[in-house]
Amino acid sequence: MNAVAKPDRRAFEHRYYVAAAVGVIVVVLAGFSIDVPLLSNLSSLSVLVRVHGLIMLTWIALFFTQALLVARHRVDLHMRLGIFGAALAVAVVVADTATLIVACRLGGNHIPPGANAPQFLALGFFNLATFAVLVSTALALRKRHSDWHKRLMLLAALLLLDAALARFIGVYTTWTVDSSTVRNLFVLTCIAVDTFRNRRLHPAFLIGGALVIANDYAATWIASTSAWQHFAQRLVR
Repeated sequence: MNAVAKPDRRAFEHRYYVAAAVGVIVVVLAGFSIDVPLLSNLSSLSVLVRVHGLIMLTWIALFFTQALLVARHRVDLHMRLGIFGAALAVAVVVADTATLIVACRLGGNHIPPGANAPQFLALGFFNLATFAVLVSTALALRKRHSDWHKRLMLLAALLLLDAALARFIGVYTTWTVDSSTVRNLFVLTCIAVDTFRNRRLHPAFLIGGALVIANDYAATWIASTSAWQHFAQRLVR
């Protein structure tokens, strides 16, 4: 009975992570569909924006590819691509940091409606710091604890959905909810499905999920302090 259940559980997990990766792609395409006319003339975009967009799309494509490789039992290729993934994660942090700073310096419609530069910077920096913690921990555990690795990588991918969700909510809906709340609902849904299927809450989801959700509250609090306000003002001059 156990011998049959174990392969069945693995098959479900493979489908689960492929489906999650497809869901991430759908959210990104839906959110950035409003930029299709803009993307038809890339010369109107700065080099930084183009590089940032390419890096982010590559990260999402890599996440899907890695999930698909495991589902097709090509763990060897999955491991080889992991080296590229580690370098790409660094590029994500660097490019996103540069884009955040430039967006805050430009102001206006370069930052979300209702937000100011210190708030936008705090949320962005905390997101990137949490992303870095999740990915680096996942990579460190990839050989001995693959169960932790895949869950932390899923959380890291979900964490990057804020920009796409903000665009989708702002253009296609009348919702007053912010993008981080919707993203957290996705996080909790993924955790709930995994917990129901495995009959237990995996510690990677417990710790990683708590980190993702606490990240927003910590950033909001930091953004209200005078020290952060002073730092942000100096940074965006």
